[in-house]
Amino acid sequence: MTFEAALTARARGDAQLGAATGEKGGWTRILSGLPELTFQTITDVRAEHFKGFQPRQTTVQIDIWAETATEAAALRERCITVFVAADVIGGVRFQRAVIANVRGGPEPEQPGEPQRFRDEIARESIDIIFTHTPA
Repeated sequence: MTFEAALTARARGDAQLGAATGEKGGWTRILSGLPELTFQTITDVRAEHFKGFQPRQTTVQIDIWAETATEAAALRERCITVFVAADVIGGVRFQRAVIANVRGGPEPEQPGEPQRFRDEIARESIDIIFTHTPA
């Protein structure tokens, strides 16, 4: 199983996240309904030495999309609980993750001045550094 598939399985395997988001979301930027989680790889360092690859550190931006700021914040906290813990999923061994950044706020409707914001979509973002190896 790839790292991306294992991370998606972690989200869908959690009772609260799975119930809230179902099969929606994943490694796409196209929203198919709310609430939804989307993932984007920010960095994927593949350090290597003469014995082969070392454990990888991959930084992933997890975006939580919801109808209200309260719902997005609750899902953000659940994501932190689920993804920070060490785990083994589908042959991928996750060490304890590190939170690099947490951002929140309304989603811009359009760029420019003055910037308008959508009232119907709340967004929270978490940057998480995962250290992982095949199990």
